[in-house]
Amino acid sequence: MSASDTEPTDIADLIRELNESNEAVEDQYLRVREAGDLAVRSEVGARQATAAARQARVAYEALQAEQPHRRAPLPRQLLLALLTVGLDGLACYFAAQALDGNQGATLVWTLLFLAVLGGGEAALDYYKDRHHRVWYLLVIFLSAFVLTLGVLRFTYLATIGAGGGLAAIAGAALFTAATAGFLFLGYRALRAAETPQAWRARLKAHRAQGTAQAARETADRDAIARDRLIDAYLRQIRRVALRACSAEGVLALETAARAHLTGRTVPS
Repeated sequence: MSASDTEPTDIADLIRELNESNEAVEDQYLRVREAGDLAVRSEVGARQATAAARQARVAYEALQAEQPHRRAPLPRQLLLALLTVGLDGLACYFAAQALDGNQGATLVWTLLFLAVLGGGEAALDYYKDRHHRVWYLLVIFLSAFVLTLGVLRFTYLATIGAGGGLAAIAGAALFTAATAGFLFLGYRALRAAETPQAWRARLKAHRAQGTAQAARETADRDAIARDRLIDAYLRQIRRVALRACSAEGVLALETAARAHLTGRTVPS
């Protein structure tokens, strides 16, 4: 009988006979199947996570396309806007000093002035795309408010006699220009910030991408572990096949066995 006549054609029968011949080999086979099932589940999970990440990314890009000029990260821009308000603290404190209150009242007025400036920045950004008339009224109000703070600062500097009237005017003008400049910078920072909806969509897309990457890494690790166990089990198949099959038959048998253990179909 030739070698090809003795080659086993049913890989399932060969595996069954091999497992029945030795309990340790059967345990090894069970570990291979468990690792294969785990690898399949991990691969399915990785593909689902990748699809979810792709959908989240598309949703984010769709929202971002509605406001193409607003791409800066929202938290960073909010922090910059708050920073511009904080930089106006000294100027607002000098303005509050002109109201002749005690230290506590001066601090309260300072915080109130800063709240108006911060709220003004946010309101300008909010109404710019929603109601132009309200936006223009806010510009007029904030301009008048900044000038009022300048007058208060001039009154305070003139009262304490800081270098005479000319110096008081120069100091008040400098602080007023700084207040207006920081107000404008804070407004521009908010205008460049992504919308809250785009920010939430970006975070969702980022989390989905991280989940997909972690799922893919897990699937790759499980596939490597499965293949390592399969390689070990194929040694048992090769040991039996070498006794009955030709070299070509051994290779075909190993290919069929690997496909059987991984759940794939052997190409004809």
